[in-house]
Amino acid sequence: MSYFAYLTGLAFLVWIVMPLFKKDSTWVSLYMEAEELADKKQRVYGNIADLEFDFAMGRLSEKDFKSVRQSFLSEAGRVIEKLENQKSSKFMDRIQSDMDNLGKKKKKNKKKSKSTAAVFCTECGTENIAEAKFCMKCGKGLS
Repeated sequence: MSYFAYLTGLAFLVWIVMPLFKKDSTWVSLYMEAEELADKKQRVYGNIADLEFDFAMGRLSEKDFKSVRQSFLSEAGRVIEKLENQKSSKFMDRIQSDMDNLGKKKKKNKKKSKSTAAVFCTECGTENIAEAKFCMKCGKGLS
């Protein structure tokens, strides 16, 4: 009997976890990628701040400071470019598609809103779609 319970629990766990590993699962994977890029951007900015502090304290020569700082700035630029490309393409398109599909499933007679202006979070500054009630990054309510 206990083997059956373990097998049933394992099957249930696999059933719950499987959608997370699909290649085209949901926009959640895109959101997670955006979060990772945002974290990487913050780490690069932190590295630049540490580098400037070390230079100000006299731990680095000016030549070393300039070369390392340039490499950090290049990395920050690549990360920001990836974030912007993701926001403008896959992520926002997928969210818009999902929102449109939700609207069609719930009420077919409801007219689409003509407002397409983006809403920015006052807490973290993240760009959200106009119909959003909560920020997709920090979860704060949008007004």
